[in-house]
Amino acid sequence: MKKTVALFLTIAALLSSLLTLAQEGSFDWSKAVELHPGIRHAKMTVETPRLMQINVARIDLDTPGLRLRATGRDPDWGKPMPDFPEQNINTRRQKTRDFIRQARKPVNDGGFGLNMVFAVNSTPWVPWQKPFTHKYAAKQGLIVSEGELVSDPNGRPSLIIRKDGTADMIATTAETDLTGIVTAVSGFTFVLQDGNVIQGNKSLAPRTGYGLTADKRVLLIVVIDGRQPQYSQGATTGEVGEWLRHLGAQIGINMDGGGSTTMAVWKPAGADGEKEAVVQLNRHKNGAERTVGCNLGVYYLPTTP
Repeated sequence: MKKTVALFLTIAALLSSLLTLAQEGSFDWSKAVELHPGIRHAKMTVETPRLMQINVARIDLDTPGLRLRATGRDPDWGKPMPDFPEQNINTRRQKTRDFIRQARKPVNDGGFGLNMVFAVNSTPWVPWQKPFTHKYAAKQGLIVSEGELVSDPNGRPSLIIRKDGTADMIATTAETDLTGIVTAVSGFTFVLQDGNVIQGNKSLAPRTGYGLTADKRVLLIVVIDGRQPQYSQGATTGEVGEWLRHLGAQIGINMDGGGSTTMAVWKPAGADGEKEAVVQLNRHKNGAERTVGCNLGVYYLPTTP
């Protein structure tokens, strides 16, 4: 009898979890922490359908002064890669936390002088061959940074931000009109369209997903850790779509994942003497943060008196 009751409770918990995910936009963002103006974050642990550690972020694109920036061209952009000459250089691989650090550095110190406070990995890249230590990245799908084309579109779905501030998610090809696009990054596949989840890769892995609300004024991000049996076992791409819908998205993309999956935030110095730091919000297997082909960061324009 006890086994029957336990089984019933397990099934009930599973059904409850699935029902919650099926409820579009039912996540309560009011309980999330505001990391910086317009950026809210929450972390949760779920045990059904398996153990997962999940970090989610909500970025209000209407926040005054808030802007997005993708990884830009490497100084050797367009030249053959020294260790993979059949590919031409687009970007230099960089850890997500280092992307924030470089953006915050003064221009005269090799940085961009930006008040960047948050970043997440984005676009997949080639080459990806042993020993996986290539310095550069190529053939990534559409990337645009500060209005400059970094990587050509290749048919993959892209998050795009136009000069007028409007956002969209579309499949971008050689025929796509890139006029007015100031920021763009690309993923692997759509996992959510018109509120409908698209089931795809069923393997369990760390995942990064981007989504937009119906009015396309809020960017939603989900990062799911994986390949850590006692901590977080990973997710399918369909589950990325389910989580994005649960967060409030109507459309969503499965971005680069696996060991690339990273979400990071800049924390200012504390009144108690704690130093400012760039902190990783999720956890990698073996604690190793990967250099990735493209990151997407959030920064603020300087305020005017």
